[in-house]
Amino acid sequence: MTTVKESPAFKNASKEEIYNKLVEIFGKSNISDKQADLYPYSYDMTESKPHMPDFVVIPENKEQLIELVKYCNEKVIPIVPYITGNNVGGLTIPERGGIIVDFGKKMNKILHVNENMMYAILEPGVTFGHLKSYLDKYHPNLRYSYPYAPPYASVVGNALLSGMNNLSCKLGSMADSINGLEVITAEGDVVHVGSCFYGKEEADPDSWWCRYPIPDLMGLFINWQGMTGLVTKCAVQLWPKLPIDETLALTIKNLEDVGEVCREIGRSEVVDDIAIASSEVIKMCCEIPEPKRFPGEPRMFSIAKISAHTKKEFEAKKEIYLDVVNKLIKKGKDVYAVEHFDEFLKILNLRLRCYIDVPSMVLSLVEYSGLTWFGSYAPTHKIEIMSAKVDALFEKYNIPFFLYIKPMKYSHFCIFRPIIRYDKFKDEEKVRALMNEFADALIAEGAIPYKTPTWLTEKMRKIINPGWIKLFEKIKKTMDPNGIFNPGRWNT
Repeated sequence: MTTVKESPAFKNASKEEIYNKLVEIFGKSNISDKQADLYPYSYDMTESKPHMPDFVVIPENKEQLIELVKYCNEKVIPIVPYITGNNVGGLTIPERGGIIVDFGKKMNKILHVNENMMYAILEPGVTFGHLKSYLDKYHPNLRYSYPYAPPYASVVGNALLSGMNNLSCKLGSMADSINGLEVITAEGDVVHVGSCFYGKEEADPDSWWCRYPIPDLMGLFINWQGMTGLVTKCAVQLWPKLPIDETLALTIKNLEDVGEVCREIGRSEVVDDIAIASSEVIKMCCEIPEPKRFPGEPRMFSIAKISAHTKKEFEAKKEIYLDVVNKLIKKGKDVYAVEHFDEFLKILNLRLRCYIDVPSMVLSLVEYSGLTWFGSYAPTHKIEIMSAKVDALFEKYNIPFFLYIKPMKYSHFCIFRPIIRYDKFKDEEKVRALMNEFADALIAEGAIPYKTPTWLTEKMRKIINPGWIKLFEKIKKTMDPNGIFNPGRWNT
């Protein structure tokens, strides 16, 4: 079982003292220091090394968290936010012990939906499945931008970490759709960030509609992995749910053609989203146990989503999409458009239908004990060379070629993600070695990892601009002078 030699939590207070304080704040039924309860919080499915927390608490409201933060700041006790456990990169593994704050159990309410200005105010524990069910029932004219993630994943967690979504080609990352935040800082202050900043106490629920034109403080909390405060509320943008929503498929025969397909369809401005996946990924989704590509099969598949208000608008968008495809063919690209997705399913497997309507769980992706990926934002003009590098590395390590690419904001940049599923108890060191090689190869081409584990940020810090690091550390020290918020992340 995972252990820590000596927890830093006990330097300024005994374990008994901390336990009694936590009982006072949360009640005995909402805390634990039992090894069996703590163990699930000590690891995730990735290659990140495990560490045990000392306590786990289940908060019900921000008042409890204000009291907790003040106490932990005084005693210098680490606090690590945790939501649903569907995380990668070791983001919630307590590097230095301390207290896990499990938001997922009780702080999981949809607090307000403003249909006029199209946003929802959420507590951290709200999941994609919860939000979709709620909108379908009470606000059927609105939709959220769901990622290709399980229904039990956290909406707020993904947004704060700039995850992708099924409107990414049009909108960009989920962080771009955050309107406002409520955050508890190290001194126990409650800060409202965004247009909800008016008022001394609670913010008007109808005031969370924008983040400008005031100084944008959102960046103090987005992508910081919980290092600058505890987020207790988040307002996310919603979008009109259009009556027509169709899926178009495309086969890409050669790997060297995938970059131009991604760029050109992405910048056509008619698709909501494009997911480009290797043949092996598609076969995995069809539940083939050991997916392999056979000679002559396409290297990649593209799945594009088009939504429209009317049939005429949809046909016009599809015509533009197919015109782009035809231009690619005339340029010698070996691609083939399947206009009706149901026909595409007949060629492959009807099981794929389950993954089109997100959020959804690709069960075959998590059938092993380990799952990791080098998730990155990357320059689209480097897709060809990055794809070739990744292909060679997968072959070197004799691991199936699982690659996922997505153009973002009409191809201003892209998501580039090689994926590995593996046996944690047998292949961990092999996977660590491959992930290191992915990092070296892709960072050399300008790719920027997201949801970064500590081993990767240590590597990145050696080549990051020194001025950026100095400013980053100054902000961290200012926001968290005693280093209580998720210490160790980004090697702080």
